[in-house]
Amino acid sequence: MGNERRFSAINTKLRVMRSRFLKDEDYIALMKKESVTEQVKYLISNTVYGKVLEDVEEYEDIQAVELELEKFHTLQFEKILKYFSDDYEKYLKSFLLRHEVEDLKIYIRALARGESLEKYSNTSVTRKKYYSFSYDQIKNAKTLDELIDKLKGTRYYDVIYPYRHEDYGKLMFYMEMNLDRLYFDTIHDSAQEMSKADRDAFEDAFGENIDILNIEWIYRGLKFYNLLPEELINYTLPYGKHLDFKDLKELCYMDIEEFKKNISKTKYKEMVNEDKDIDLFMGVRVQRHMYNYFKSKFGQGKLDISIPNAYLHLLEYEIKDIISILEALKYGLSYYEAKEYLVRDIEGSDY
Repeated sequence: MGNERRFSAINTKLRVMRSRFLKDEDYIALMKKESVTEQVKYLISNTVYGKVLEDVEEYEDIQAVELELEKFHTLQFEKILKYFSDDYEKYLKSFLLRHEVEDLKIYIRALARGESLEKYSNTSVTRKKYYSFSYDQIKNAKTLDELIDKLKGTRYYDVIYPYRHEDYGKLMFYMEMNLDRLYFDTIHDSAQEMSKADRDAFEDAFGENIDILNIEWIYRGLKFYNLLPEELINYTLPYGKHLDFKDLKELCYMDIEEFKKNISKTKYKEMVNEDKDIDLFMGVRVQRHMYNYFKSKFGQGKLDISIPNAYLHLLEYEIKDIISILEALKYGLSYYEAKEYLVRDIEGSDY
């Protein structure tokens, strides 16, 4: 099936779906509320999230709100999935692997701290039907060794088994880095059977994301982990768009000031902008860069995979912002402080 025929209908639907996203005035209205309950009531009465949030029993329970918003994201994902089959369906489903990986990290941290997995029974409820293992399969694990043993036969076993006896800090570092690499390798491989136009669209977005994740990783590795350059290089991700292996290797051998100076000469210079605390806002800058990238791609309206990609990411960033707004109020941040932690830059928002 040609791309024009494949994407004309889905792109039209996605434009309608995106028109229901929050406006800047919705963000401002939410941040003006005086309680989380008022914020949730606003979302129920004035936004597309109202139907799922009606199921929340306690509006002050931000975790419950987040689970319902996650349910909304999955429902939108399923609407998109209906338009695809075969290799395209496989590719889109690989997106959800990241949520599976993030849940697995939560379980590993919990067991490494001696906690029970029972408290995490509701994590990612709506996505579990797409997972390669079931929560019921691992929920009775009492130790990390038991969890790993229950993961035999899954893609995760060989990735985390070698590190099971490391101390907590190294264990989490090695396991999380290897799980992340597994995710990126899997989604990259899943895209290879699509048409050339769609592979190109994927590689453009994927490479951009890899570049800034590598910048974030090397920066944190240099500043906080005191790792040797060789180890930094070993955990950088392949498939970057503008930063190849040679570039990354050079960055890994720099000190932190040299690193910032060199990145400031690239298209990713905002990542090391020192007007605001780099350490505090690096993660937000990664997300904001990709938000602006996907916003631009969505506006271009090309008849390829870039529009479904952009829609799913933009929706995810909006949900992150909603949770950030609720948490900012809960922890007493001012309106102006809360704005700094949002992925989306709100225009005309001073009051």
